Amino acid sequence: MKIKLLYYILPLAIFSCQTGQNQTEKHSGDLPNYTLETLDSVTVKDILARLFLFQTADQDNIIFKDGASGKVFVFDREGNPIDQWEKTGDVPGAISMASGNLALDKAGNLVVLDIMNGLKVFKKNGSVIQNFGIYQNQRSLGSAFSHFKSYQVIEKEGKEYLLYSLDIIEEAPGEYGPEYLKTRKNLILTDLETEETKTFLPFPDGSQFLNGNVFLFSDFRPVFTYDGESQLLYLMFQNEPILYTYDWSGYGPVLKDKTNLDLSGFVAGEGFEKGAVSFGKISDYKINPAPSTVLNLEKYGKDLLITYKPTPADKGDLSLLMSGEASRELRARLSEETKKRTVVLTPKGDIIPLSLPEMNPYDFSIIGNDIWWIKKYGGDEEQEDFTVYRSRLLKEEISF
Repeated sequence: MKIKLLYYILPLAIFSCQTGQNQTEKHSGDLPNYTLETLDSVTVKDILARLFLFQTADQDNIIFKDGASGKVFVFDREGNPIDQWEKTGDVPGAISMASGNLALDKAGNLVVLDIMNGLKVFKKNGSVIQNFGIYQNQRSLGSAFSHFKSYQVIEKEGKEYLLYSLDIIEEAPGEYGPEYLKTRKNLILTDLETEETKTFLPFPDGSQFLNGNVFLFSDFRPVFTYDGESQLLYLMFQNEPILYTYDWSGYGPVLKDKTNLDLSGFVAGEGFEKGAVSFGKISDYKINPAPSTVLNLEKYGKDLLITYKPTPADKGDLSLLMSGEASRELRARLSEETKKRTVVLTPKGDIIPLSLPEMNPYDFSIIGNDIWWIKKYGGDEEQEDFTVYRSRLLKEEISF
């Protein structure tokens, strides 16, 4: 079904942006408009799944997964079912509900990282191609379900790799302190053919995570995207509003630029004294119930899309929330205040808020120039039919 829907992205505000040389960008004030144009949609019907999630698509197929079971659903581009399969229990290639979103390699195979069972590569019919173990055992089940990517299949010098991170990458130290953060490597690269794996990318100089304190592990989870055309790696840490840009044209990434982002409502944490939090602790909502969090970073054309959750401005409200004394009305207001926001970061340094359609709670995926998303379901009965929309952002320059 061919449809055209336009959602306007309003240039509501301009925020300052600093480069690595601490120079403030100068803006003309003439910000572009963006519209989200829906190109087409596909409906898949009679789905029996507890948590039906869009995964990926290519010219032949659209792939979904039941997040609650790990079952994979394969459809053609018209929405007709082609195959479905699952790998659970004591079988080769087993994946669990802790597995991330499926990604495609250049041959059209499905790549998935399961933090319990390891890195797997499947044919679309479920045949196991690679059955690698996990690099390091983890202490949590990862993040909430989302269409956002948490790892990426990349190509370097003709070989394909999975670029990813884990909360626990090194063995637990005798004592969790700032010394651990000084030596931590934040990214992992695994050869999808040989399983050869390396860790790399320490915290850059000047990062808040080198201030002598310790942090909850969710604070420094890296969010990243690699652009193979420019060979640039863009990276942020979840609780730090700084964009790090690396030149990865050589053997390893070299820091090229550091940009401080003035994201509305974003509050960076200062960390805790040594001994206040334990090694591997992901979060603690008793001491920080509404942390600012960068959730997604995507290259889109020449721009970057950044999705994040802000922190409520009123510290008194946060105190009531931490103490358990917040009223139902206050909780509802804070929930609204901390809703996810997506912005466009332009090459000039402008930050433009996006007004997106109401999507299901799992957000959107970007594949090439396309944005894939599913509407929020408002029915009373269990949903069995799902429509996924394929859209693009259109940029309209303003002229006077």
